[in-house]
Amino acid sequence: MKRKKLVVPAVARRSAAAVGGLLCAMAVAALATTGGGERVTPPADAVRAVPVAAAETGLVCPMPAELQQPDVGDDEFSAVRGETTTSLTAAVLDGAEGAEPSVTTLDGSAAPDLPGPLVTGGVAAVREGAVTGARTVRVTPSGATYATGTVASVTTDGDLRGMVAGPCAVPSVEHWLVGGSTSVGSSGRLVLQNPGRTPATVSLEAWGASGPVVLGSQSLVVVPPGEQVVTMLEAIAPDQSRLALHVTAEGGRVGAYVQHHRIEGLVPAGADLVVGGAAPSRTTAVSGVVSTGEPVDDPHAPRLDLLTPGTVAGTANLAVLGPDGPVRLRGGEELPLEPGKVTTLPLGGLPAGAYTVVVDADVPVVAGGVLDRKGSAADDAVVDEDPYDRAWLAGQAVGATGPVADGAVAVPDHSAYVVTLSGVPGERDPDRIDDVDDSTAVELRGVGPDGEEAWTRTVEVPTGETVELEWGDDLEKLGETVAVVAEQPAGQPGVVWSVRIAEDSDTTLFSVLSPTAPLAAGGDVHVRRVDAAG
Repeated sequence: MKRKKLVVPAVARRSAAAVGGLLCAMAVAALATTGGGERVTPPADAVRAVPVAAAETGLVCPMPAELQQPDVGDDEFSAVRGETTTSLTAAVLDGAEGAEPSVTTLDGSAAPDLPGPLVTGGVAAVREGAVTGARTVRVTPSGATYATGTVASVTTDGDLRGMVAGPCAVPSVEHWLVGGSTSVGSSGRLVLQNPGRTPATVSLEAWGASGPVVLGSQSLVVVPPGEQVVTMLEAIAPDQSRLALHVTAEGGRVGAYVQHHRIEGLVPAGADLVVGGAAPSRTTAVSGVVSTGEPVDDPHAPRLDLLTPGTVAGTANLAVLGPDGPVRLRGGEELPLEPGKVTTLPLGGLPAGAYTVVVDADVPVVAGGVLDRKGSAADDAVVDEDPYDRAWLAGQAVGATGPVADGAVAVPDHSAYVVTLSGVPGERDPDRIDDVDDSTAVELRGVGPDGEEAWTRTVEVPTGETVELEWGDDLEKLGETVAVVAEQPAGQPGVVWSVRIAEDSDTTLFSVLSPTAPLAAGGDVHVRRVDAAG
C-alpha cells in the first residue's frame, strides 16, 4: 500500500475559529463600553485581526504500574511474583514543520535516555520501552492537530496481574473519575501530577454506594511543580465497594488517575487505571462494553456505575446499542438516581457482543463501566483458581448535537487491538429507536512508527448499532500501527468509539482506551478600537 502523509483536517480549522470567535466576543464586550458604562457602536472598519499562537501543551502520561506491598519473606507467597514491563507509545499527527514535539520527564527535563524531539517532517511517532518514570508529551497545537499517547504496564503473575493502561491526557483544573473500590481485597492509588511551574492546590471529593465520603483533612493536597503526589484511597476512603472522585485544582492544572487492583482471596482479580471521563451532563455514553453472554447474577458480568453529584434525585434512561441494534435491558430502561450515591446497574444477561450504553438523565450525571476477562491459572500458582483481569471504561461526552468521532488512540507495541464504534441516534426513546435508519461514514487511519499513514479504511456505522473491527491478516501493517485516528464528516449522526487492547501473547490481559480529542490550534482574535466619549 502506498503511504501518504496525513493532512490537516477541517476540525483543526473549526477549533481555531471557535477559539477566535469566543475571544472576539470577550474583546468586543470589554472594548465597547465607556468608562461611565455607556455603550458605543464602533465603526465596522475598526476591526482588526490579531493572530494569537497556541501555547505549548503537555500531555501528562501515567506512571508505570506499581504495587506497594510489604516483603513477606517467602517468594512463593509474595504479592509481586511476575515482572512488570512498561512502554510508552506516543504520536503527534498533522504537525507543521519545526513544531518539534518531544517527550520529557514530568518537570520538563530532557533526560538522555528519552527519545527526544519527535518531529519528522511534521508527523511523528515514538515507542519507548522500559519506562521508569512519569512522562510528558509536549507539543504546540498550532503545529499539530492530534496528539495522543498510551502508557501500558503488563504483569503476568502476582497481585498486579493484568494490563494496566491509560492515555496521556491534557492536564486540567477538574477531573471526574468513576471507578475503583477500597473494599477488602481492593486497593486504589490516586496519582496527582503537576507538570507546571507553580504549586497546585488540589481539592478532593468522593462518593460511594452509601453517599458522600468524608475525607476530612485529606481532602486538600498540595502538588509541587514538576512532581506528583500519591494517595492510597483505602487510607482516606476505606470500605467503599464503589467510588467516584472529583478532583479540582487551583494554582495550576494537574493530571489525575487511579491505579486500581484487586484480589479474591489469593487469586488476582484484575488491575487497570481509572481515568478521567466526561463532566456531569444530562447525556453521556460508555463505549467498549463487551458481553460474553454472562448471566444476570454473574459477579463478573459488565456493569455500569452512575453518580448524580448534586442534591436532587433523578431518573436515568438507558439506551443499550448492540451489534444488531438497540437491546432492551430488563429493568434498566429507567434507573432511579439518588443524589450523592454511586448507583450500579449490572449488565449481565446481554447476548454476546460489543455494546455502547447511552445515558440520558433529567439531572447531570457522570458515568463509567467495568469489564472482567477470565484467564488461566499459572502452573505454579498457589491456588488452583483462574484469575481475572479488569478494564475500567470512562464516560464520554455527548453534546446537544451528538458526539463527534474525531480523535486518536495510541496503540502499545505487541498489542492486539479492536476498534469499537457505535452510532448514537438523536432519538433514543425505546419505543422509537428501532425506527432509526441511518449511518455515518467514519474514516479510520493507522499511523506507523515512521509517522506515515500505514492503512486507511472507511467504515459505515449504522445509527443505533455497534460495530467491532478487529484488524487481521488483511492489513499488513497491524504490528506497525502506533495510533488509530478517526474522523467523521460534519452533519452526520454522531459516533462514539474506543479501542480495546490486549497483550498479544495472552489476550486475557486487556484494557479499553477512549480517544483523545484534537487539540485546539491557534487562530485570529478580532478586536475593535472604540473611541469612548468622556
